[in-house]
Parts: sequence; C-alpha cells; structure tokens
Amino acid sequence: MASFIRRLRITLAQGDALPQLALLGVLAGLITSGTILLFRFAIEGPLTTYLENGDSENFEALAPWLRFFLPLSGAMLVAFIFARLSAQSRMVGISHVLERLKHHQGHMPFSNFLAQFFAGIICALSGQSSGREGPAVHLGAASGSIMGRKFQLPSRHIQLLLASGVAAAISASFNTPIAGVIFAMEVIVMGYSFVSLIPIILASVAGALLTRLVYGAEPAFTVPPLQMRSLLEFPFLLAEGLIMGALAALFIWICVKTAQKAPKSIWLRFLIIGLLNGLFALAIPAMMGIGYDTVNQALTGQLPWMLLISFALAKLCISGFNLGLGQPAGAIGPMLFIGACAGGAIGEMGNYFAPDIASATGYYAMLGMAAMMSACLQAPLTALMTLLELTNNPNILLPAMLVVVIANLTASEVFKQKGLFSRLLQLRGLSTDTSPVELMLRQNSVLSVAEKNIKVVPKFATIDTLKLALSGNPTWLVIHAEKGILAALAASDVANLLMDDEVLKQWLEQNEDDDPTLNLMAIPGQRLTCQSISMRANLQEALDIMIDEQVECLTIHYGKEVNTASVMGIIEHDKIHNYYRYAH
Repeated sequence: MASFIRRLRITLAQGDALPQLALLGVLAGLITSGTILLFRFAIEGPLTTYLENGDSENFEALAPWLRFFLPLSGAMLVAFIFARLSAQSRMVGISHVLERLKHHQGHMPFSNFLAQFFAGIICALSGQSSGREGPAVHLGAASGSIMGRKFQLPSRHIQLLLASGVAAAISASFNTPIAGVIFAMEVIVMGYSFVSLIPIILASVAGALLTRLVYGAEPAFTVPPLQMRSLLEFPFLLAEGLIMGALAALFIWICVKTAQKAPKSIWLRFLIIGLLNGLFALAIPAMMGIGYDTVNQALTGQLPWMLLISFALAKLCISGFNLGLGQPAGAIGPMLFIGACAGGAIGEMGNYFAPDIASATGYYAMLGMAAMMSACLQAPLTALMTLLELTNNPNILLPAMLVVVIANLTASEVFKQKGLFSRLLQLRGLSTDTSPVELMLRQNSVLSVAEKNIKVVPKFATIDTLKLALSGNPTWLVIHAEKGILAALAASDVANLLMDDEVLKQWLEQNEDDDPTLNLMAIPGQRLTCQSISMRANLQEALDIMIDEQVECLTIHYGKEVNTASVMGIIEHDKIHNYYRYAH
C-alpha cells in the first residue's frame, strides 16, 4: 500500500494523471457526502424529536418564551466554544474556503472543520436564522483538502479535491449535481479546465447518489410545474430583476456595515446575535431555523403578499446582521428565502394588477430565488443551473436568464457591490482576484517544468566521482555538504575543466589520505543559488519562494526530508517565466 501511495504521489506530481484524479474525485465525493449526511442527521434528528408533529422546521409551534431563549442560549454556547479557540481556528464558511484556496494553496485546517461542524449544528438546533449550505461548503472543502493532505498529494491536486468536496456538498445539500459542479467552478475555483472538471463532476455525482440513497431523489423544495404565460410578462420580469438586484445589494451592504461595526469581544458579538434572533423570533416566528417550509409555501402560492414582503425584509435584516457579526452559519439558505418571498410578492402584485397576463405566484418566487442567489454571489450560471435542476423545467430558463442578468447588473453596476464573500474578505485586507498567469501557475506542479537530468555530488569531489556523475550527461550537478544543498553547477563547465589538464591542476586540492579533490564551490562555472521545495508544490509557490529567498533555483524533494537521496530535480526561475510566456 505504501509503495502504491508513493507511485501515486509521483505520478500526480509529474502530470495530470486523469484516471487517478477521477478516482480521487469519487473518493472525495463519497467522504464529503458522508460528512454532510452526518451533519444533517445531527440537525434533523433532534429537531424532529423535540418539535411538534416531528417537523424539523416547526419552530412556530414553540412557546414565545422558548422562541426567545432558544436562539439566545445557542448563541452563547457558540460563544463559549469560540472563546476557547484561536482567532484563526474561528474562521469558518465560504469566505474562509476562498481565503485558504487563494492564500494557503487550499490547505484547510482540521480545527476549523470541527468548529464549523459543531457551531453549525448548534445554530440550526437553537433556531437561529441561518442556512446549512455555507457550513456544508466548508465541510466539503475541508474533507477534500484534508484527504489530499493525508495522501501528501501536490498542492494543485489538494486544491482540486477541495473543489470536488465543494461540488459534492452542494450536490448533497440540494440534490443538484450539475449546480454543484458549476458552483465549485464559478464561485470557488473561478475558472474552467477539462482536467479539473472530470474529478469535480464525479465527486458531485457521488455526493448526489449517496444522498439519494438516504433521502430519495426528491429536490430540496416542492416546485410546481409552472411556466411563463405570455410575452407581455417581460415588464414584470424586468421589474423583478431590478428589485432583486437592489435587495441583494442591500443584503451585502448590511453584512459589510455590520462586520465593520461589530465589537471585537466574542461574548458581546454572540450576545447581540442571540438577542436579535430571539427578538425577531418573537415578532416573526418564521424567521427561526433554515426556513425551507416557508420557501415551499411561497413556491406553492400559499402566502399573502403582506406576509411575503414582511418575511423577505425581516430575513434580509436578521441574516445580514448574523453574517456581519460572525455567526458560523450559511448565507445561501437566507438568499433563497429572501428571493422566494420577494419574488412571490412581485407575483402576487402582478396577479392583482394584471391577472390575465401574470403567471402564478410560485413562478415569480422561483425566479426570485435564482436572481437573489446570483446577485449576492455574482454567479449567474450557478443560479440558473440550480433553478433548472430544482424545477426540472427547461421552459423557465429563458425568463430566468433575463431576471438573473438584470439582478446581477443592478447589484454590481448600479449599487457597486461585489459578491458577498469577496466583500467580506476585502474587510480583512484579502482578495480573491486571480490573474490568468497566477491561475495557470497554481494549476501546474514544479515537476512539470523541472530539470530532472541532474546528479548530486559532494562539495569536495574526486575526479573519478565527477567522471562517474558526468557519464549520464546531466545538465546540472547539485552540490551538497554537511549543511545541506549548496548550489547547482552547470555540468558542462565541469566537463570542460576535466578536459583541460593544465587548468585542472590549478584547482586540484591534495589531501594527505585521499585522492586529489575539486572544491566545486570554488572552480569557475555557472552556479545557481538554491533553496529546497517539495514535489507537492506548484509553480506559483516555487516563484514565491525564489522571490522571498532571492535564489535562482530550487531543488525538488520527495517527502518531508530534505537530503541528497530525496532530490528529484531542480527548477529555475527563468524556466517558470518561459513556461507561462511560451508554453501556454
């Protein structure tokens, strides 16, 4: 088994190895979906036990005092846990996934995984206004990343497994495998490539299959088979796109402003979260929990327009406050809730003013869900594919494309709001923007550009040792001493020196007990200053190390040990630049 893992690491480090990546994608999907199922069981099991009629969404039936104190006690329990964690270990959610992918090569800490798992469960069980998809994305990303690190895979494949875990998480949460793939590529990876698509697709399929084995093939929401009644509806669709874009911008603005004004004290922040959720639950019980029962009512036209407007605005405010204050829960669920209620209200008004033209309320609610999700995430393809899979109705795509694009443009161009998670990262001085060159460098390993035709020789080498090393016509001689790797010396310069007896005599150092040796750090020749790097690293990591350490090349090593036996090749600064200039 150990030898198989070793061969797998080397194969993955040297090339794309698509069959192996496909198998790893399936494994990541199964591990992720198992984690998401455990997460859902931990939430739904207790809720169906202590809520009336075994309905995990029936918080409305609780006594008023319990509706207030349950979210408050849950928030303080999370504060108790988070106060004992380091500031870094408290980072959770989709913004944390983006940060780790962009700035840490996709390495997700296990401590954050545990914090997200248990804090997400506590938020849901205590009836706080939250979603489970944000935690699910974090758990899926961490599952893929940790699996890749356990196998000691190259960084680019750890990032790919992270994205595979995200796809499986979305697929398992909504029963939408295609939307899971698009979400992973559009929101997390922010790019498309054939090699990355294959394992991500397989991970999403594996996640959906395992979830359907437990929950069946029904989608997350009850969606009636609706479609547009008339082309005269386009003014209503235009209005819906504008309104949803404005609501998305307001939601992002509330999140960002709350985060900017949030107190530094963990206890004070979560006390505010608990009090706000308790007060909103007293006034509007439908704000408690994930709220998918209310979404289903909006989709089936069971709610009057006044309630729909109230629910949309209340959910927008409480969810914006929660996210800004650092609640370890999700934002996608609230986006869908707000979109369904606001869209349903637009549908109710359309049916009131133009009953012969406007479609059913649920039709506008579905479009509102896609528009709100797209405008908040700046991810139109994800929203459209989610809508298609939830409705199983291709007829809704044409109007949805119009509403989604208008909502996106309204939020980004009229109100100048970027995607929610990008804005939250900006508050911490971080960015998710990635140039095409950086993206390409991150997707290629150091071994893909390395010079492998090398020999490792000691600093003081005999002529026989050098002749043996040169017999294989290496490009570079890697010089080592007791303190480690010193430099890389052009093999051709050493060969020329050995052929010139007169010059050679000038550099030979005679020892009493040994044959004459050459000090390879003293003889004339082209030398490159060196540092070491793991074969798991990508080209962007290599370039960063060379810039930081001011060296000209890196020796590539297998495993954790940096010694002469682990050297697999060297990579030069100029080779990396030539790679992205001419090879791609």
